[in-house]
Amino acid sequence: MRVTRRGFLGTGSIIPAVAIFPGAVLTGCGGGGSVGSGSGSGSGSDEGAAETSGFAMVNGQKLYSVKLGRGPPVIFMHGGLGLDHQCFRPFVDPLADSAQVVYYDHLGHGKSDRPANFKDLTLARLSSDCDGLATALGFDKFVLVAHSYGGIIAIDFALRFPHRLKGLVLSCTPANTASLVMRNPLGGTASQQASLGRLFAGPSANSTDQALRTNWSGAVPLYYNNAAPPAGVLADVDQRTIYSATAFNRGNEILFSGYDFVPQLSGIQAPTAVHYGAGDLWRFGDNEKLATNVPQATLKYFQNSGHWPFQEEKAEFLDHMRSFLASLPR
Repeated sequence: MRVTRRGFLGTGSIIPAVAIFPGAVLTGCGGGGSVGSGSGSGSGSDEGAAETSGFAMVNGQKLYSVKLGRGPPVIFMHGGLGLDHQCFRPFVDPLADSAQVVYYDHLGHGKSDRPANFKDLTLARLSSDCDGLATALGFDKFVLVAHSYGGIIAIDFALRFPHRLKGLVLSCTPANTASLVMRNPLGGTASQQASLGRLFAGPSANSTDQALRTNWSGAVPLYYNNAAPPAGVLADVDQRTIYSATAFNRGNEILFSGYDFVPQLSGIQAPTAVHYGAGDLWRFGDNEKLATNVPQATLKYFQNSGHWPFQEEKAEFLDHMRSFLASLPR
């Protein structure tokens, strides 16, 4: 499905994020879901699929994952950085009727180990962790679905470990640092905009997990279409998510040291689905960079979504995923 950038960006102009918060250290794409209290309790599937969870030792650290359903393996990679896999749940759980759905927490996130030195978190390490986890789970090839910052890691993974991918889904993901732009005007309330400013004011403003939670929870409605999250979603995801300010700040450091995958995108040979929410806070500059440069990519816009199509248009997202999975070679 082809939708023009002009059509997508027809409402409001786009401006570089750094112009909104001069001198701030900005995270590229928000992250996964809402912030949490640190309880990390699992969310059951609304389809009643059997669920297992546990830890795998990968690259010398324990990574936490959850599996449900049967069928071809589909690994979901959360964004952030600084949040965890709970953004996907229970919204994506019904996919377990046709696939083995796996959620996991990156190193330094959620229930996974927090390293002694967060400098250990690099795109190469996070990609290697995904590869190692897949091996620990007994997967040879799998479909990788990645959201937001997770998509940046997933592009890196696709270039480093192409033999592992049966398919790739990139949701609300920027192809390079230059693509990180926010909508203008921001919309929402003055309080939400102020929270967004604090969230992106740099490490000193997000020095503790509680500070990150406070700033994120105040700003996160702006990440939804028309700053209007589905009823009950924010409170529900909030109480389940474990967050990490240190990982959030490290994520910013990685992102704004500069990255550009565009020249390498032609090397991704897996069938790829690229999609965005038409009402996303993050406009990602030229959104078609991924779909134009990845050889087997398709492009879709969820017209009634912001940054969370799987939350805001759950039924259409699941239909889109099932169609993509059915299209892959057996």
